[in-house]
Formats: sequence, structure tokens, C-alpha cells
Amino acid sequence: MTPYQFHHLNFLKIAYNNFIRQEPFTLDDITAEEEQFILDFQQLIHDFENGSEQAYEDGEMFIERAFRMYPQLAHLIARDLLWFFGGSCLHNMPDDEIEKFQRLDELRFAAEERGEEFDYINTRASVFGQN
Repeated sequence: MTPYQFHHLNFLKIAYNNFIRQEPFTLDDITAEEEQFILDFQQLIHDFENGSEQAYEDGEMFIERAFRMYPQLAHLIARDLLWFFGGSCLHNMPDDEIEKFQRLDELRFAAEERGEEFDYINTRASVFGQN
């Protein structure tokens, strides 16, 4: 797993941990649909950890599903995951945010071409004006 993928795996795990601490998932009786959502979230993390190619397509569909089913919890999903999984997830991003992620990718690719280690977190903070 590349450092870039590892960061996104961590973003998935953080989102999962945030979701399971929110209603409706904290209620004693959750619906079968809510239970399946959490099981699918766990499966996505497992597949991603194990390097499944299907995890990319599943991730796109899952993130889109999360936004559709739980819009009140969408803020718990790192925006990085929308960019990472791409496709229909990009519909949830404004153009200026997409441009920043494109710039971040350009910087990452340039560092890789030079054989340099890329500091994703600090470079991201810089691109997004957070430091």
C-alpha cells in the first residue's frame, strides 16, 4: 500500500468511527438498512486494506450512498475521499475544491517523478491554505 493509499484508508477508518458514534447507529434498535450500511462500511475498509481492486469502485458507490442516505452526516467524511474515489463523488464537490485536489495530485506526481517522498498532510494543508 502506498503512503497515499494509506492516508485514504485512515480517512475511511475515521469516517467509520465517526459514523458509528452518531444516530441512528447508536440507537438500540437500528433498521436492517442501517445495519447493512455499517456492514458495507466495514467491508469496504477490509477490502481496501487487502488491496482489492474492487474497493475503488465500491468506494465510489459507497461514498455516494452515504451522502444520499445520511446527508446530515456527510460532514464526517473527509473530502479527500470524494476526490480519491472520484466519479459520481465529484458531484458533491465545488469546482474550486476540485482544482485544489488537482493541484495536490500534480504536486504528488511531481514528487514521485523526482523519487522524493511526498508529505501528503502538510502539502494538503498548504494547498488548502490551512497552515
